Amino acid sequence: MVATVVVASLGMVPAQAEAAGPDTRFTVIATTQGPAKDDFDTFRQLYEKQRKQYGGGPIGIRLFSPGLLPLPGDNNMPGKLLAWAVARHPDEAITVSHKTRDDARLRALLDWANTKHVRVSIIYFHEVQDNWAKHHDARAKPEVYLETYRAYRKIIQAHPARPLITLEKNLMWFWQHYSVAKQGGDWRLFVEKKNDPADLVSWDTYVFPGMPTAQGRYATPDEFFRYARDVWRETGKPWAVGEIGTTVQDGTGPCAEKNWDPKAEKFTAWVKVITAAASNPSTIGPEYRGMPAALFMKWWAGPDANACDQSLDQAPAAVAFYRGLMPLP
Repeated sequence: MVATVVVASLGMVPAQAEAAGPDTRFTVIATTQGPAKDDFDTFRQLYEKQRKQYGGGPIGIRLFSPGLLPLPGDNNMPGKLLAWAVARHPDEAITVSHKTRDDARLRALLDWANTKHVRVSIIYFHEVQDNWAKHHDARAKPEVYLETYRAYRKIIQAHPARPLITLEKNLMWFWQHYSVAKQGGDWRLFVEKKNDPADLVSWDTYVFPGMPTAQGRYATPDEFFRYARDVWRETGKPWAVGEIGTTVQDGTGPCAEKNWDPKAEKFTAWVKVITAAASNPSTIGPEYRGMPAALFMKWWAGPDANACDQSLDQAPAAVAFYRGLMPLP
């Protein structure tokens, strides 16, 4: 998905306890992708609503650019939101995705982060696989993608803002699971086996339309996390859940194709299972032994571009449970 608000989580985490705990940072993505208006004011309103709903503390700010890295002062939505964020919510971390390399703008963003003391996570081509294998965007060509991350690592490493910056790679679970065999775009094209320059590799995981219908259930932890496990095994890189969500199968609204979960009880139980697995992967099975906890999990908090609700808001019990996992303000 193309997200518009999300948290950036920094740092390494050790192996986890038996249940979802504080070492995995659980947050939400308040997004303007699904609403009728995708503008500055709508963004701020949805962000404030989600922040209040989940306890009043930071939930993070996620900005997406289809081109260059945004900078505060740019006359566009991401640029305006950068300026708003540091003025209104200086406690927040910011995640920025973009698709056009510009080393000078990266340095300018680092200068700003260092001056304002803002934590920033930087992603080049979020959900990169289909951008290359399906859309053939030359900016997402594996050689170009890999070289961009190498160059960004050198720039970040040499900058005084380094302690504030996370260089993040982001991959698409749905593409890896359903499309790689026929269309290509395997994750190994985009992650270096030795000394990958990214600090972590996150995965966007969704139960999209058709999948619950065919399976009669929501996704298992192994289905969602097996590729993150493989990346960790082959590269040693920390992992995270960049986005997650599903539509409750209660027969109501877009993408609710069936009615086998009318009270969202199975959905709430699934939320508990998937969060526990993210913070303690060894509980999934022996193939996950030794795998560290996810650095963070970010739950999509609204409808997607197809008006399919992917949020926890579909089940008040799920919201209450997830709120208990989030850091106190």
